[in-house]
Amino acid sequence: MTGTLRGKKVVVVGTGIGGAGAAALLATEGADVLVLERNDFPGGKAASFDRDGFVYDSGVHWLARGERGPLGEIAREAGAELRFCSMDEGVQFGLGGRTVTLPTHMDDEETMKAFFRDLGVTPEMIPNGWAFVEDVMREKSLPELDELDHISLSAYVARFVSDDQFDRLIEAFAGIYLVIGPRQSSAGEFILCLSTHIREKSLSYPLGGMRAVPLAYLKATENMGGEIRYSTPVQGIVVEEGRVRGVEADEFIAADIIISNTGIGETIGLVGRHNVPDTYLKNVEYLRLSYGAVSVKYALDAEVVSPHVIFYYPDTSIRELAERQAAIFIPVPSAADPSLAPAGCQLVLAACLAPPGLENPEEADRICEGIFDRIENTMQDLFPDIEDHVIWKIRTNTRYIAEISGRTTGEVIGVAQNRHQVGTNRPENTTPVEGLYLVGADTGGRGVGTEMAADSALNLWRILKNR
Repeated sequence: MTGTLRGKKVVVVGTGIGGAGAAALLATEGADVLVLERNDFPGGKAASFDRDGFVYDSGVHWLARGERGPLGEIAREAGAELRFCSMDEGVQFGLGGRTVTLPTHMDDEETMKAFFRDLGVTPEMIPNGWAFVEDVMREKSLPELDELDHISLSAYVARFVSDDQFDRLIEAFAGIYLVIGPRQSSAGEFILCLSTHIREKSLSYPLGGMRAVPLAYLKATENMGGEIRYSTPVQGIVVEEGRVRGVEADEFIAADIIISNTGIGETIGLVGRHNVPDTYLKNVEYLRLSYGAVSVKYALDAEVVSPHVIFYYPDTSIRELAERQAAIFIPVPSAADPSLAPAGCQLVLAACLAPPGLENPEEADRICEGIFDRIENTMQDLFPDIEDHVIWKIRTNTRYIAEISGRTTGEVIGVAQNRHQVGTNRPENTTPVEGLYLVGADTGGRGVGTEMAADSALNLWRILKNR
């Protein structure tokens, strides 16, 4: 411990994984940490809720790296009690009319070639598919990584493979990892996500639901003397002469350091545009967001859905399916943690991507209603007796995500991981306002969704403790 943070008054705004993680890490440095949360529950997009013996997530999550990634690293550094269940076995892809199981050992040549063959990749392209995987796994120099950050995933794939089924596979991975399409996705960011997934073989889910992650970090914060206040929205961040002085949250709370987990645009709103240089404002205004998502959450009185992680894309060559079904991601959290559902029951989540910027409520409801229907059509087609076992269903749209997270739009991740917004081009944890820092998936991190938010917290911790 360097001691530079000991005794510093730190206010963290928001209990998403980035904010909760940063709070725990700074508390280990001896900082006097106060966490303010607008909701009466923690977690933001990683929140979970109870209903009739089920525990369901606000979003639809699965973790690429679990305890081997940044989520586990924060827990170890902060002494947080957090456990994960590995779910690498039995991940199913339904793509273009083919159903295949993703191998756990994607680093094995013969296994992957057999997978591509079963997927329906044209025979002459199967060696090229393996060449793509080999290149993903190959250690790369920093200049090479920087170059890959700035080209699209589609362009990178085209160096190796030209095949419709392979393209569908890449689109499925990009949708789950980055929540944007291959043409928008950064090749470097995608390679980082897929290579660590292949190497660490740690696809997993947190025991206790996604809320277990922020709850564990916040508990660790309290154990080190920090304080958490719920139902305490921050109305403004007070800045004087270019430096933060504190926050307004029903009362003025003085602070040496303020860490915002509310999103980069929302943070500017709290600070006041007049306190931020025009060049910074313009850069923020140019940022593009990830897609949003709509989901149907099923509480079932029997175990209906198997396997327990499914990526499904309709066969668009069949017009009826293309019009009736949706491309969906289907995890079964109760398979990882049976305590999330009553005995003999099953908790199933089904999600589809949607436009993020549906601020108009009527427009959001109209667009999302059609997507909901297609999700349920798809689930009915895949599991014909599912409706016979429904205890309850919850439909959540992009406005639901926005309301929980306190943001103005309902994007899944935040600032999109496109080729203009990753690596050296990603917004930084630091801001032009002295003492004000950003944390979460918008800034300073890399990886898949919630793990990127945790990576952001780790990067901010390293910046602050070394100053």
